Amino acid sequence: MERQDTPKIKGAQNEDNSITEGSIVFDILFRAKAPETNELITLIINVEAQKRLKPKKKTGDTYPLLKRAVYYASRLISSQKGTEFINSDYDKIKKVYTIWICMEAPQGKSAINRYQLKEQHLLHRYKEPCQNYDLMGIIFVYLGNSKVKDQLINLLDLMFKSSKNASEKITTLHNDFGIDLTQEEEGDLEVMCNLGEGIYEDGLMKGKQEGWEKGRKEGRKEGRKEGKEEGRREGKLELALEMLKDGMALEKVAKYSKLSLSIIKELAKQNKLI
Repeated sequence: MERQDTPKIKGAQNEDNSITEGSIVFDILFRAKAPETNELITLIINVEAQKRLKPKKKTGDTYPLLKRAVYYASRLISSQKGTEFINSDYDKIKKVYTIWICMEAPQGKSAINRYQLKEQHLLHRYKEPCQNYDLMGIIFVYLGNSKVKDQLINLLDLMFKSSKNASEKITTLHNDFGIDLTQEEEGDLEVMCNLGEGIYEDGLMKGKQEGWEKGRKEGRKEGRKEGKEEGRREGKLELALEMLKDGMALEKVAKYSKLSLSIIKELAKQNKLI
């Protein structure tokens, strides 16, 4: 087999700044090569901390999450000018995907939906090469409340909704999915389990407990009171950030995290959430 030195996945800056449109932050943004053509494409894997398909706005109203996904995909296209291409070199635009894993599912049933640009022939049948317009893909993965036969859904359910601890998830990954994690990946999974409980429907208070527990563990590791207090504070800040991403009011975030309102406001500003 021919050795390939060029990586197929490359991390990218996850923030897009625009003078006229403001800044948006993508949870995870990386570039990857298409399996067959090795063409660079842009993938966004966006795991939303918010549970709802209609998140709350600052005004208290709600908006459809799908519209936000369309906006993110559009920004990924427009932000390529000056990076992927300059002037009128529009032929160099790379295809983008935005993938949303939703903890809430319509009617509680798991589903996977795809949205893309398609060609329609309204008069005669001239066919444009699809690579000239098929530049945007939006995928929604809805995690329901019951087991299904789809292995992808079951894997994501294990990672993001299951109440199993990190050790139990590592065992299930090996036994049920044939996936073995490295030591570093196991550490990342443990961190995710500590914080991820707050993502799911009834996980807010659990997330709070996990954040405090993480603080206590870090404090014990340091072996001194200062380390313990710092660990607790880090746990509270991480929990507070998840609640802010979920659209929760600043006052409520301060109440649940036991942090001052001024700290919560500063945290929101640093992460461009207000």
